[in-house]
Amino acid sequence: MPSNIEYKRLAKNQSLCFREVYSPTGRYVNDHCIIQGKDHLFHLFHIVGPTGKGCYDDGSEITFGHATSEDLLLWTTQPDTLSIDPLSSHEPHHLFAPYIFEKENKYYLFYSGINTLSQAEYMCLATSDDLTHWIKHTENPVFQPSPTWAEYTPSSGIWSCCRDAHIFFHPKHNYILYYVTWIKGTKGKTVALGAASSDDLITWKDRGPVMVRPYAPNQSTVSMESPCVIERNGKFYLFYKHQDETRLVISEDPFNFTDQTDHWFSITHASEFFESAGQWYISSCSRALLDLDHSQTDRTKGLYLARLNWENEIPQIIPFEAAK
Repeated sequence: MPSNIEYKRLAKNQSLCFREVYSPTGRYVNDHCIIQGKDHLFHLFHIVGPTGKGCYDDGSEITFGHATSEDLLLWTTQPDTLSIDPLSSHEPHHLFAPYIFEKENKYYLFYSGINTLSQAEYMCLATSDDLTHWIKHTENPVFQPSPTWAEYTPSSGIWSCCRDAHIFFHPKHNYILYYVTWIKGTKGKTVALGAASSDDLITWKDRGPVMVRPYAPNQSTVSMESPCVIERNGKFYLFYKHQDETRLVISEDPFNFTDQTDHWFSITHASEFFESAGQWYISSCSRALLDLDHSQTDRTKGLYLARLNWENEIPQIIPFEAAK
């Protein structure tokens, strides 16, 4: 972790690299994903709610916002997509954290359905051929963490976490799902990123915790959130949000990051990392970039983008430029 003086300098310099490219009127952008579709447009899907509302407020975060762009700079708001199912047990109240993976010209949207009465998050799936019309899987939820190691028992009095999906393809293990949960027996005070593997993106085998860290009291993000794994040169880069920052851990094993060194990486919130035409991008959302503890602008801002330079082992954030 940089010194306080160095941290402020790094934060200020990084903030200058980002540009707020999308801000829907009267609404905020939180956890999100960006994918370039077969129509060659960039598609943004995101948690959405009225500016200043909380994630558990009635009428907030009950659909996903959707916008499209040709160049990542100019965005067109599209109709919201998906919505809660009030009659279900797995998504009657809210929808969190969309993530889309493309396989054989079909899009798989993973998201967390929220039941506030049972205090539980359920990993759900919807599919589409065009990124506009979505069909929820009939067997939702498609995944829940194993209670043999995870603190995951709905209606137990401890919130059951299973959210912030990220899908990564590995030639040996096929599809890997990363997600957020707790370690069993810690009453939510030891946080974890779990993993599961699948051959078809529908049936999943829990692989247990891949990253374990302590709860972070008095920080903006007490748990770990928003995992994203990128493979480069035989190494696996795990970016994730914890405390007031985005952090990075590098490992040679996609199922073991716990014992590796944490690197401070960015001031961003709920970052996504994606590539287009050889250029890598990093995002942030929800709050002003320098409002690191979310105390002033939480759930009031839109989408920010910057670029990544991978010339060194640890990538560098550089100023945003529109996609070509």
